[in-house]
Amino acid sequence: MARIIYALSGQGRGHTSRVMATSEALRKRGHEVVFCCGGTAREILESRGERVLPVPALRQVMKANRVCLRSTLRRNWKRVLCAPRITRRLARAFAAYRADLLITDFEAFAPRAARRIGLPVLSFNHQQVVTETRYPLPARHWPSAALTRAAIGLIAPRRPRHVLITSFFFPELKHPERTTLVPPIIRPAVQELRPERSDHVLVYYNQSEGAEAVLDTLRRVDAPFVVYNFGAPSAHRNERYPNITFKRPSLEGFLADLASSRAVICTAGFTLISEGLYLGKPLLVAPNGGIFEQIINARFLQKDGLGEAARAGSRLTTDDVRGFLDRAPRYARRLRDFSGASGNDAAVTCIERVLASVGAGDPPASPRPPAASERPAASAGSSNGAPAPAGSQHAPTAP
Repeated sequence: MARIIYALSGQGRGHTSRVMATSEALRKRGHEVVFCCGGTAREILESRGERVLPVPALRQVMKANRVCLRSTLRRNWKRVLCAPRITRRLARAFAAYRADLLITDFEAFAPRAARRIGLPVLSFNHQQVVTETRYPLPARHWPSAALTRAAIGLIAPRRPRHVLITSFFFPELKHPERTTLVPPIIRPAVQELRPERSDHVLVYYNQSEGAEAVLDTLRRVDAPFVVYNFGAPSAHRNERYPNITFKRPSLEGFLADLASSRAVICTAGFTLISEGLYLGKPLLVAPNGGIFEQIINARFLQKDGLGEAARAGSRLTTDDVRGFLDRAPRYARRLRDFSGASGNDAAVTCIERVLASVGAGDPPASPRPPAASERPAASAGSSNGAPAPAGSQHAPTAP
């Protein structure tokens, strides 16, 4: 079928989970997939024996549940200055692979390399729900929204063949002729889980700084908690926090604790929210301050009656947690009609329509011409001339 380079952000595990699930489905359809990433994503993929085209990873620096803009700029500045050299190196690697399509999940350098050699690009992520949809927003969030839109504009490809967005909420698309919205991508390991209801509440924060304040809040709540990413267990911590079980990093253990939990408390990252909803788990989220994508995730979770949210960047209080757990059965009943929705098949269908629009098919690969003038003739219907995939907005019935 087709040869695909799949680029992804190297920070965190959410992008990697989505990309691995999608690439597995594409391979089952006969497509070849190699990856392009750095950071945590590269470590995970290479540990599984995957071929990875390495690229420096841009990272956000978090402090006390907020993005530290100054530290983030300082950490990434040298890599940004080296962008032309990085892009040239990637372009040579892409040309040697003779790919038919680049899919990018919020990776900054790969789309620019693809543009140099005329390789078509599909942008597939959750972040662009911020820029490609319409939604009401209180004035207090306008500065954060403007900054986030600017950042997305710097990272996302400028003229992709199509924009594919995965989301658990479904606002109006600004450009439905060139954008497709599908439900969350759910990895097979989560689809295979059989949700149960035990007594414990699963707690996960994406950064451990300030963990003691969260733990002190949980200690005062009469409920058992299982926590990940809050440091290693110890005799001192077990004595200080008798109702909290500290778990070491483990994918299998985490998924088992997620499936058997009665509720989830977490930062407002898209992947864990989506998997929690898929399994029918009530959610209390604490958005990282300065990450507008998490703010909008939290707002729609609350607006749609699927869970609760703390104010962005603030610390959960004992009353927040107690009140949420009292109301959790109500959310669990509401989630019965929501759980089980995934966008895996719809996403693969969209990708294959984009592949068809660029002429990809048997034999497995065709070389990418080096100049834009040699690209396939443009057609009406999308931002760069490629025909838009049918069904440009897909959303299940809201519960």
